[in-house]
Amino acid sequence: MSVKSSLIAVFDNSFRGSREGHGWCVTSVTRDIATVHHICAGAFACSIEGATGADGRGFCTHTIFLRSGQLSVDQHGHRRMLQAGDIFVACAWQPMALAGSGEVDMLIITLPGWWSMQRFLDNLQVLPDLYISKDYFAAPIIADLARRIPDLKDDETLPQALTMISDLLRTALAAGTRPDNIMPRARGRMGEILWFIARNIEQTGMSAQDAAAKLKCSVRTIYNTCAAHGTSFSAVLIETRLVAAQYQLVRTQERISQIAYDVGFSSLSHFSRLFRARFGITAKTMRANNRS
Repeated sequence: MSVKSSLIAVFDNSFRGSREGHGWCVTSVTRDIATVHHICAGAFACSIEGATGADGRGFCTHTIFLRSGQLSVDQHGHRRMLQAGDIFVACAWQPMALAGSGEVDMLIITLPGWWSMQRFLDNLQVLPDLYISKDYFAAPIIADLARRIPDLKDDETLPQALTMISDLLRTALAAGTRPDNIMPRARGRMGEILWFIARNIEQTGMSAQDAAAKLKCSVRTIYNTCAAHGTSFSAVLIETRLVAAQYQLVRTQERISQIAYDVGFSSLSHFSRLFRARFGITAKTMRANNRS
């Protein structure tokens, strides 16, 4: 199941509570590497499961832009109440519960985890609270840019807009960082593993031992952390590499063989087999479909 269809199913089928006002409405569009969901609802409660190796969504981030109403976000024991104008980044390798009240109008931009790690999360994934208040001077600017994403269709404008949003998110999140917000390393371990993979994706032969050495923990800790999230280090590594390759296929003119090597595959045939198994088509077909 794709990121788009999975998230729509979660929001549409997990609805509980009264349907006030104009009811429950979800519209979603895919723009470049982003999937944008516009959700309007009355009072509701729903949950989104964390990413696992089996559900096909992979590791991603959901950036929530609340336009109206109130929204409670509960993730790994930490709760944040959002007011209209607030922005919240939810890392989808952890389950989260949402509860809305009033006339809720929100935009959610879903991005691949590896891209978010490289562009705006960086070391911030160890924070329990990736939150930007409506009072932050640039919050309205970021929200306005996000609102325009669904209407952009130009191949050059979209990447520029997403890059601009990510740069602003990075600055805003860093500005709101407080020392008392840093969670214990063990609780942020999955984020650290994803950050390590994203930062070293071109390294062939990457192993859990490499991650353990960099993160100063045992290999067993790496294995146990991934298992606790329903996956394995090798599955996360392959998923990250394949999604990164997909991104380059539709965004660049680089040769497919070079893309495979750039994301850490040492064998083109191995890459081709895994790519087709993951996306249902060959890399060549995906590129041709995107051009058409």
